[in-house]
Amino acid sequence: MTARKILICLHDFSRGGTERIAIGLAASWAGAGRDVTILCGTQEGGLRGSVDDRVKVVTLEPPIPRALLSRFRLARAMARQLGMLKPDVIFLPGNFHLLLANTLRRADPRAVIALKISNPPLPGWLSAWPGDVLFRHFTRSIDGFAALTAGFAREMAVLAPGKPAPVLYDPIYLRPGLESRAAPQGKFHILWAGRLEPQKDIGLALKTIAALKQDAHLTILGDGALREKTDAMIARLGLGSRVTRIGYVPSIDPYLAQADVLLMTSHYEGQPAVVGEALAHGVPVVSTDCSSMLREVVAIPEAGKIVATRNPADLAAALSQVRDRPRPPREKLAALVAQFEPQRCAQAYLDWFDALARERSRDRHG
Repeated sequence: MTARKILICLHDFSRGGTERIAIGLAASWAGAGRDVTILCGTQEGGLRGSVDDRVKVVTLEPPIPRALLSRFRLARAMARQLGMLKPDVIFLPGNFHLLLANTLRRADPRAVIALKISNPPLPGWLSAWPGDVLFRHFTRSIDGFAALTAGFAREMAVLAPGKPAPVLYDPIYLRPGLESRAAPQGKFHILWAGRLEPQKDIGLALKTIAALKQDAHLTILGDGALREKTDAMIARLGLGSRVTRIGYVPSIDPYLAQADVLLMTSHYEGQPAVVGEALAHGVPVVSTDCSSMLREVVAIPEAGKIVATRNPADLAAALSQVRDRPRPPREKLAALVAQFEPQRCAQAYLDWFDALARERSRDRHG
């Protein structure tokens, strides 16, 4: 038995990493001959136009936009669609969607339900108890977990013993015809990319630039709820001539081609795609210690530096160290992220889906 019909559940088409990766994987799976459908609460968010034509999109009617308790409404409405869609595998592409699992299971006891662990399973503010109890409750219907990092896989072995939790990487999508970096001479060009939300801590990036005494310029890519606060902070710190905020861009590649270093200031991450994209371009990374994956790829001094504190002065010092090092060849850094090649990642998922489908079929038929 193989997972011929794959259903991806998305709340919407927001311009986030979860949605972008899910859309990319859907295209690869459809290209491999699988029947792939995206079931969404609404087509809002900006990424609907990037869905491959071979991937079917089913939108709930009436639509369900994001709201405080919208995932519970979403679960009930999506469950009513399963009888028509009859998937072999239901893929929940991130922690945000785990609240759907139990309701979907009640509606379809046959299909495999797989969840990608895209961020730490238990947020830092949630204690081990009752956090682990709540997590087990809401994921009791899930057949397997795709862990983005080896650290997440170890956590899942404790939280969900007996359930498979292989490390399956998110793919890194690069523009075809990628050429070697050609950063302009002169100023030290620093790039920051992400949603302007509390998790990403753009404020720490701005404080770091203020603490950096060298002639450096920060470019900010991304948009979000903190847009106005970010602009106000740039003005308050007197960084108007040292910071450019561009907003959302469809591709980060042209900006990486002009960057000397990528700065990441997140509180937590799963597998931050922007780090892989930077290294594939030959751009070193300076980051807070926000993801266990970082230690797997920022594995040589030329790749950059992971800073243990959230002190702007320490991040600024790390940026200065990167600036003073000889520029590594692009190929040397790109080799660190070869495991994130898109077709390789997509096929690993399909092999795992097929194994889960065979196992569930055996369980159902004795």
